[in-house]
Parts: sequence; structure tokens; C-alpha cells
Amino acid sequence: MAAESAGGIAAVLKIYGLKAVLGMAGAALLYIVLPPRNADGSFNEMEFVVRLACAGAFSIMFGDLGYSLLLQYAPAIASVLGPKPVDLMVGAPAWWITRAVALWFQRRQGKDIAELARDVKESI
Repeated sequence: MAAESAGGIAAVLKIYGLKAVLGMAGAALLYIVLPPRNADGSFNEMEFVVRLACAGAFSIMFGDLGYSLLLQYAPAIASVLGPKPVDLMVGAPAWWITRAVALWFQRRQGKDIAELARDVKESI
């Protein structure tokens, strides 16, 4: 029973791990365009790790959906590309979204939760 469980876990990791790696690779390419920087211009390691993780999560969650939409609306392109480049492309929006969130928090550094909530309410 333990060997079967280990095999199942390995299969899940193989399937979703590859999707995550492809999403992170796409986000890492975007690092060249918009690197994670602190307000003072220094490299932000934590933001870099979080942005890569979010890109991997986006690829896992939305890669199959993106490929199925591509198959539905552009089957010729989907047949040429295959699902793996779509996983790579789907991870890219996470890189931009997490950067926007990081910049929003950097601009509001030092505020408490009530002030952050007020800023959100005013921006909506």
C-alpha cells in the first residue's frame, strides 16, 4: 500500500510540478523586463520568490483552461503549440499581478490595517 501511495504522489508531482516549473520559467523571463525591486532600488529576494511561486500556481490552476480555450477558438495554433507553451504563458500574468500588489504595499508601508482598508475602499 505504501508503494502505491508513493507512486501516486510521484505522478501528481510529475504532472503539476512540470506545470509549475513552466510557469516559473515564463515568469523568470519577465524578470528581465520588470525585476523585483524595493523602493530604494535594491533587489527584493522575497518578492522574487513569491512572484515565481505565484506564476507556478497560475500555471497549475489555469494552464489546462488556457489550452482548452485555445483548442476551442484557435485549433490550428493549439495543435502546433501543444499544452506546455500555454502553461508557460499562463504563468506570466501572475508576475505582473504580484508586482502590482507589491508596489501597492510598498507605497503604503507603515500604515495599519484600518488605513489599508480605507485606501482599498477609496480606490474602488
